[in-house]
Amino acid sequence: MTDLQTIQMLHTANVIAEDEIDASVEAFLAGAVGEPYRFRSGHRLNLVKAVRSHPGAQEFVGRANVGTQLKRPFVRAAILQARPLKG
Repeated sequence: MTDLQTIQMLHTANVIAEDEIDASVEAFLAGAVGEPYRFRSGHRLNLVKAVRSHPGAQEFVGRANVGTQLKRPFVRAAILQARPLKG
C-alpha cells in the first residue's frame, strides 16, 4: 500500500530516523539497489526509482565526471521527497 507521506514527513514525525536516511543514501551510492530499501518502520523504498523520479538527482547522478560527495545531496533530496510503500 502506498503511503501518501514522503520520507521527509515520516522523518519529521519520528517514524524514520536520520541514521536510516543516511544509510539509504549510502546504500544507493554504494550500488546496493537490487531490492527495495527497508526502513525499521516497515516502509520500503525503491532507491533507483526515487532518484530517477527526481529531475535534479537523475541528471546529476548520471554524470560520469561528478564525484560521490557532490552526488550525495542530490540523492538525499530524492530520497526525502520520495513516497515509500508501507508493509
